[in-house]
Amino acid sequence: QVKLDVLRAMKSALKYKFVEKEQKDLTDDEALLVFQTLIKQRKDAADQATQYNRPEAAQKELREIDIINTYMPKALSEDELKTMIAEAIKVSQSSTVKDLGKVMKELKAKIVGRADAKLVTDLVRQQLAP
Repeated sequence: QVKLDVLRAMKSALKYKFVEKEQKDLTDDEALLVFQTLIKQRKDAADQATQYNRPEAAQKELREIDIINTYMPKALSEDELKTMIAEAIKVSQSSTVKDLGKVMKELKAKIVGRADAKLVTDLVRQQLAP
C-alpha cells in the first residue's frame, strides 16, 4: 500500500508540473527535479517527526524516500563530485567564491537528480576557498 501511495504521489506531482509548465512533455531533468523535491519534502517531514518524538511517522517517510530513490539515477559519490567540480572550475575559469554561480551553472546539467545541490554548493565553496 505504501508503494502504491508513493507512486500515485509521484504521478500526481508530475501531472501538476505538466499543467504548471503548460507544455506538451516534461523533460527527464524536469521529472528528476520533481522527484528530488518529493524526497526533500519527505526528509523534512521525517526530521520533524523525529523532533516531535513520532518514530513511526519518521519511519514511514523514510520508506517513501527509499521507494522514490529506486526511480532516480545512481547518485554520484563525493569523489566523483569533486572531480566534476574541479573540471567545472577549469572550464569556467573560476578562482574565487564570487564565481560560485559560474561553476554551478556549468555543473547543473551534469548533477541533476544525481546529487544534492546543497552538498555540491558546499564542495564548490571548499574548492574555491583561498
